[in-house]
Amino acid sequence: MMKILYNFIAVFCITAVPVLSLAQENPYHSGPVFDFVETARVNTDMQVPKDTVLKVVFDTYKGAESGKVNGTFLSAAKFINMHVDAGHPKENIKVAVVVHGTTSLDVTQDFYYGEKHNGAKNANIPVIETLLHEGVEFYICGQSAKFRGVTRENILPGVKFSLSAMTAHAMLQKDGYAIIPW
Repeated sequence: MMKILYNFIAVFCITAVPVLSLAQENPYHSGPVFDFVETARVNTDMQVPKDTVLKVVFDTYKGAESGKVNGTFLSAAKFINMHVDAGHPKENIKVAVVVHGTTSLDVTQDFYYGEKHNGAKNANIPVIETLLHEGVEFYICGQSAKFRGVTRENILPGVKFSLSAMTAHAMLQKDGYAIIPW
């Protein structure tokens, strides 16, 4: 009887462990546009018509820790990934990022970033370059840039100057962009 019980327990464990591990798999996945962020698929009640042009602007003023990627840049990538993954046409997604405050340093080239961060490399560069390549627009506050010594010579190519972050937000909102303040 004991042998039958042991065999039953052994068979149960052998078959149950894979099933339990499947149930605990990561519910997040990367892509379809960016492979450096993950999102989850959700069965939603709020449907977004495919012809809706989603226009959002992310505001970021607090720079990332030295050598780390700015979380707001990752949020912009997640926004695009989750909507494209949910079936929204990529061409109907417009994303902008307004950079000010200490985030101004996160959009600079390695040599300048390193001067301000004890020689650290700017981990934001590949993320920003990839976002720019996919059509995300970056605007830097001219006031913050001036205060932190950020110039056209030390900023990343593709990042655009605005008179101020307030100006960038006003113009983008005029064009129908909704602000995402985190």
